[in-house]
Amino acid sequence: MMQRDYILRMIEQAATVLRVLLNRILGREVAPADLQQGLRQAAALGGLDLDLLRFGDADTVLLMVSPGGEPEPGRAWVAAESLYLDAIAARLDDRPDDAIASFSKARLLFGLVGAAAVLPGGFPEAGERIREIDTHLAELA
Repeated sequence: MMQRDYILRMIEQAATVLRVLLNRILGREVAPADLQQGLRQAAALGGLDLDLLRFGDADTVLLMVSPGGEPEPGRAWVAAESLYLDAIAARLDDRPDDAIASFSKARLLFGLVGAAAVLPGGFPEAGERIREIDTHLAELA
């Protein structure tokens, strides 16, 4: 039980970082270095490496969120939301290839989260994020 509580606290801390970053990205109020630092911090809180999330292939990313063989919904959510923010920032910075890569991996990971997963407050369900990503990908195609 203590380990579960610890994991939930880490996810909540990552969510706080991601929530602030998303608002700053959308308001175009974040410097690239601050964005990178925030995304790295959020990923690290989920026990993840941002560079591996960005540059790893789908199989590598899946292994990162499934250290025991089964996907961990909290870890998958942190990875997915981090990549989603990375993709939004890339899209706003007119880097469509980077946006497509991050959106695609985020979509894959949100698919692992599942509808029953308990997500931090203020964030949409995984299915809603998937629909948003599909819209972005269609617009970038």
